[in-house]
Amino acid sequence: MQEEIKNYLKNHPEFFEENASFLADIHLPSPHGNGTISLAERQQLAQRDKINALEERFAELVLNAQENDKIAGKIHAFSVLLQQAKNFDAVEQLISHYLPEEFNITDTYLRIWTAPSDPADQQSLVFSPIPEARKDWVMEIHNVYCGGIPSIDIDDWFLEPAASLAVFPLRTHNQVFGFLAVSSDNTERFYVGMGTDFLQKLGDHIGAALSRHLNSISE
Repeated sequence: MQEEIKNYLKNHPEFFEENASFLADIHLPSPHGNGTISLAERQQLAQRDKINALEERFAELVLNAQENDKIAGKIHAFSVLLQQAKNFDAVEQLISHYLPEEFNITDTYLRIWTAPSDPADQQSLVFSPIPEARKDWVMEIHNVYCGGIPSIDIDDWFLEPAASLAVFPLRTHNQVFGFLAVSSDNTERFYVGMGTDFLQKLGDHIGAALSRHLNSISE
């Protein structure tokens, strides 16, 4: 019966013009829970709700775009500083100090298994021996690992326990020569399934800056 009525009204739109007064007398429950309202008023409320939802969505998109612009600006400024760094120590200081301050990161952990071009840099903790299991895990990361504590041992990575973290394999000539891990005390800062475009760009800049101070890595 309902389908027959729907089909009739759909096929006879003149019904609404010929029975305008009848339609005005029809009252339905208000979608906002305030008694009953006319059919015309209900339609107006429905349209208004749709417009409000679209406006909220648009405002959300604008905020996201503004936030993305800020992040892009920070990455650009950081990449410029990396380019200006004169030696390996200067690059490492940018990573361990500037990065947390500018990108809301709790701590960083950098390890490299390719020898530095300057033998004096070999004394840095960054070049400490790395367990093969840890190296193998990093090598299997396709882009960036984001989420909670991984299956490998990370007890010595950060000064404070990490609630979430991101791990960047550092590459040059498509070969991994180390990794950078960054932590947060917020469980929602880095999570599985999050967009990693900005993180990948950050990792690319860092990898390029570090590779300039390492022994050549064959393609």
